[in-house]
Amino acid sequence: MILNHRVTRISVGLLLLVLAVVVLLPGLTGFTSLDGTVNARFAAINAPIDGEIGQAPPRIGTPVAEGETLLTIGNERVNRAILASLHAESKTATDRVIALERERNELIALRDQLAERLEVFKTATIASVERELRILQKRVEVSRAQDSAAKVDLDRRQELEAKGIFARKMVEAAEAAGAATGGEVEISHLSLELLEQRLAALRQGIFVVGDGQNDVPYSRQRQDEVIVRINDLNTRIAENRTRADETKRQMLEEQKRVRSLELADIASPFGGVVWSRNVVNGSNVILNNELMRILDCRELFVDILVPEVDYDEIYPGREAEIRLLGRSEVFKGKVQAVKGSSAVVEKDNLAAKEPEADERDAQIRIQLLPSALNSDFGNFCQVGRTAQVRISKHSFQLARWIKGLWFNLF
Repeated sequence: MILNHRVTRISVGLLLLVLAVVVLLPGLTGFTSLDGTVNARFAAINAPIDGEIGQAPPRIGTPVAEGETLLTIGNERVNRAILASLHAESKTATDRVIALERERNELIALRDQLAERLEVFKTATIASVERELRILQKRVEVSRAQDSAAKVDLDRRQELEAKGIFARKMVEAAEAAGAATGGEVEISHLSLELLEQRLAALRQGIFVVGDGQNDVPYSRQRQDEVIVRINDLNTRIAENRTRADETKRQMLEEQKRVRSLELADIASPFGGVVWSRNVVNGSNVILNNELMRILDCRELFVDILVPEVDYDEIYPGREAEIRLLGRSEVFKGKVQAVKGSSAVVEKDNLAAKEPEADERDAQIRIQLLPSALNSDFGNFCQVGRTAQVRISKHSFQLARWIKGLWFNLF
């Protein structure tokens, strides 16, 4: 029979050998995973304010550019009571400043009028004192003449008394008249000095009366009162102006807050594709409600599982080849992270499920190098596709395999 023919047996043996080599060769020359999944992260867009969706968000699968407006939220029920209160307070402070400045200007005008009146009074008083001074000077001259005449009459009577013509009584009368005229001259001199001092004080703006006390005219008193009032108004104007400025700054901050709460334009944080959306035009949302998700196609990766015995042979930076199931095109990648089977992994916002790890499976993440997949927005950048990953071995370590077999046997 042909099945018992020697050539047939040799052919079958060679075929089985080739089949065994084909089956064992991938495992001997590298690591292969058939359960990889193309994955990527997404950004969850949450509502920054309460309100109503005013612009319909893009449909699922729509490519979006970085900074592109995705949707708008309007809120007409924003509390503006604080802004209205600040506006009223600012207006009140501004009006008070205007009123106080008007009053101050009127008092300044009154102060100037009082200063003019005081100057007129001072000029008139100086002129009056100068006239009195001239009159007194004339009186001094008259007193001196009278004193001289009295002295001459006394000398003449004393000579006549010595000759026995005049009696002693007439000489004594002349002496008394001389003493009176001398005193009158002295009084006139003192009065003249007093008037000169008063005139000098008047020229310096000091009004002195006969009793030596300062006499402040009504204009000066009123002017002092007006100056005190003006200083008080300046202080109040400065306080109200400061309050108005501070209120305006608070109004600006409150206006910014109100604007941020009454309207929000939400832009895409990066270029990608709309992965999902939870709202439509007219939907009511509250703060931090998830509105939509944007798939980040800038960094694609594949998560695979390999036996943990090969952990040391797969390390970050190793090159890998990725082929999508059903496609012949091969994409390049690099090992990004390697984690043991018992590692506690924080779950990211991933668009696709990660492979379910067994007890002795190492978790490998392969970073896809930039390719056409990163811009394949129409197919969601192929996220979720099953991928086959192969990592080549540098060499076949027979000694290591024998040692491992020996350890397992004994």
